[in-house]
Amino acid sequence: MPGIMLAANADTPPSSHSEDEIESAMLYNFTRFVEWPAGALGADAAPLAICVLGDDARVPVLEAAVRNKTAYGHPLSVRRLDARANPKGCAVLFVGIADGPRMAGILQSAARAPILTIGERVQFSRMGGVIAFIREGNRIRFEINLDAADRAGLQISSKLLRLATVWRESAPRARN
Repeated sequence: MPGIMLAANADTPPSSHSEDEIESAMLYNFTRFVEWPAGALGADAAPLAICVLGDDARVPVLEAAVRNKTAYGHPLSVRRLDARANPKGCAVLFVGIADGPRMAGILQSAARAPILTIGERVQFSRMGGVIAFIREGNRIRFEINLDAADRAGLQISSKLLRLATVWRESAPRARN
């Protein structure tokens, strides 16, 4: 796995990168290790849309992290979503911590759509999100809900799964 993904799961020196920068780099790497169903990303030249809900400060940091980058031949683009917006057209939906109270409704609106949902709360994956960032001291880890990924039609690379805590709604288990 590329360097920042491994570094993001290690102790991070306090002055190296901001939490937003580390999570944005991890988010970019997620796009490279998740496969969407055929046709879900549109034509080859169509941008892979990373939508951000509830974290305005994250948008410029994420834009910098994905500038001039691609995933599966698609250029990456970042757009901010209003809380009332439909996530249709988003390949990735990042839900910031500010939208915690509306999380269940947001996840319900994205359910069964080919959208990689990522959140900043440990409960995010337990509520049906695909990936949740988890903070452990000065470490940033992530949990993957395989049942949520299956419902969305997403295939998660075994390389990514090896770095995650893996959770299933039917039989919780950890794999590192």
